[in-house]
Amino acid sequence: MARQWDNYEAVQRFPLLKGYINMFNDISYHNEMAGLISFFYIQGQSLVDYMRIPINNSHIDSRIHLFWIQPTRSGKTIAWEHTGEVLDLLGVRQDMFSAGTDAALIGSWNKYEEDGEQVLELQEGLLAGKKALNFDEGSLLFETKKQHLSEVILYLQQAMNPVGTKANTLVKHMKDGSIETESRVSFWLTTFPPQGVREVVLTKGVFQRVLLLIRPWPIERREQVSEERMGTAFKRPPPYEYSLDDFATFYSTVRAAMQARVLKCSDTTRDKWAQMATDQKEKIVQDVMYDMFTVDDAFYPLLNAHKDHMYELVRLMDPQMADVVCAFIPNLLNYTIILATHMSLLDDYEHTEKEFSWVVKGEHVDMAAEIIYDLYEELVTWLESEVELDHISKARMSRQASWKAAYNALPAMSVGDKPGDWVRKADLLDTYAKQNGGLSRNTQFLHYRDAKTLFKETAIGVSKFVQWIDE
Repeated sequence: MARQWDNYEAVQRFPLLKGYINMFNDISYHNEMAGLISFFYIQGQSLVDYMRIPINNSHIDSRIHLFWIQPTRSGKTIAWEHTGEVLDLLGVRQDMFSAGTDAALIGSWNKYEEDGEQVLELQEGLLAGKKALNFDEGSLLFETKKQHLSEVILYLQQAMNPVGTKANTLVKHMKDGSIETESRVSFWLTTFPPQGVREVVLTKGVFQRVLLLIRPWPIERREQVSEERMGTAFKRPPPYEYSLDDFATFYSTVRAAMQARVLKCSDTTRDKWAQMATDQKEKIVQDVMYDMFTVDDAFYPLLNAHKDHMYELVRLMDPQMADVVCAFIPNLLNYTIILATHMSLLDDYEHTEKEFSWVVKGEHVDMAAEIIYDLYEELVTWLESEVELDHISKARMSRQASWKAAYNALPAMSVGDKPGDWVRKADLLDTYAKQNGGLSRNTQFLHYRDAKTLFKETAIGVSKFVQWIDE
């Protein structure tokens, strides 16, 4: 990641969030980013009945879906156990994805006789209703040659579409009658990096609907984790500033405030609400979504600046690769808005004595954008370094020769009192990127870092210049 977890503005601003990550890290070592996402994952599921954010003549909902790709035995399973403890305190249902059949996912009809008559009873599938769904065999999704797994991916993709839209309704036509399922599930998917993972990530739309957390787990980190774990033997866990109950109190307080806000905006009594069917409640929530939150003057400029920052990252990439990775940006911008909204509620809870303003500010966008951008940068770098596009890789020169070719393509100059063949460093990076099929800014700097010994460097003011070192 581009920065340490405790350097995020959100972590520094919100003691409750920092306390949650500290506890998470004592359970799942060195998985702080997963802990950060876990905090808002819980918040998203707890508010799924009430939060609709209008956008593009439709809306998005509160949920956050995580797909965590990391080697085995690195803390993913125990991380879910911690998340589940908080969910239990909130009364949020949890389930484990264990089978990918239509019946398991969508539901099935149970037949039995009662008083001499045949009765059909609907058995709900895993994707029905509200719940947190743990899927720790995410590697199954990469077995693309199996037809039923392609259908699983499609169902997951539909279930991640905004709650209350037709695209979110899963339909299965069966002999005994059609089953329609509305999904309010929040997905927590994990896997080791299986063979073919990168190609599937690039081509399957489901991966554009999740927050992708991709982390290597080098032997040095494994060694460090083992040392830290062994150091806890026979020792009592340290006292924490916040307890599990403190976290649960936050989520339940925000949930109650959101419900009260919906009731107030719709002029609906609590008793009347309790008697309504799910579809009636959904209509009210969508009717009042324009009145639930407001934004300050800085919201849109900073959101647009974040958008520009994301596109700038891929502007010099190979067009084919850039087109693919740019497809992730719209949903990541949605997640930026969702996270910013979650942070506005956390901000009010911690800093205004639980008096909610219902204002999403530019500073909340900034805090959310830091996190989302780092996840995207990590994704782009990973794909760019690991996915080999044939039409590029076969024609690519050796790295050293590539730098030499880029250097020779530029006009040389003297710099101040330093004679010789100097070129602007920025021009060198741009030329190198273009000659090698197009590379993101981040990958340019990574390649240059490995090639620094090929060049001398100097600077005049803020401008930097490099000179090729002749062997």
